[in-house]
Amino acid sequence: MPNNHRNRAITGDPTLGLTDKQLKFLDGVLAGMPQTTAARAAGYSAPHVEASRLMGRPQIKEALQVLHRKHEKASQMTRKKVMDGMLEAIEMAKMQGESGVMVAGWREVGRMCGYYAAEKKVIDVNITAKRAIDKLETLSDAELLEMIEEDGAAIEGEFTEVLEATQDAADKQFAAAGYE
Repeated sequence: MPNNHRNRAITGDPTLGLTDKQLKFLDGVLAGMPQTTAARAAGYSAPHVEASRLMGRPQIKEALQVLHRKHEKASQMTRKKVMDGMLEAIEMAKMQGESGVMVAGWREVGRMCGYYAAEKKVIDVNITAKRAIDKLETLSDAELLEMIEEDGAAIEGEFTEVLEATQDAADKQFAAAGYE
């Protein structure tokens, strides 16, 4: 085993420092086993607990990613090839009238495309009116009275315009996000 570790260190192998059990676990996962089954095959006494613990370790995650990429390259497999194969299978199921197989295929395509992930909506609200209010709140009473005496109608008009523009922008973003 020491020579094996030295060889992995020289090649930059991400499995450096992993135990024999951890390496067997990785081999099982890469072979397509469920994580608990891979942990059991590797010899862990509590495979469910160990599989979860192992998958939480950054070194195991990194090793899996690197090894997956190596396997993809060696097998010349790409995401596009998988997707093309799924679409071809769905088309064949359609011709044979197997709706259950079609639904299962489309479900897998949806999963591959990430359509089942939670949707995230972002609403950006312009806070110009808030800034104007904050600026007015910092003025002393004397400064406010002086502004009103100079041109009270202009201050009221400007504030109303800013408030209306802010409300219109917020309404448009709210509608664009589909919350109407």
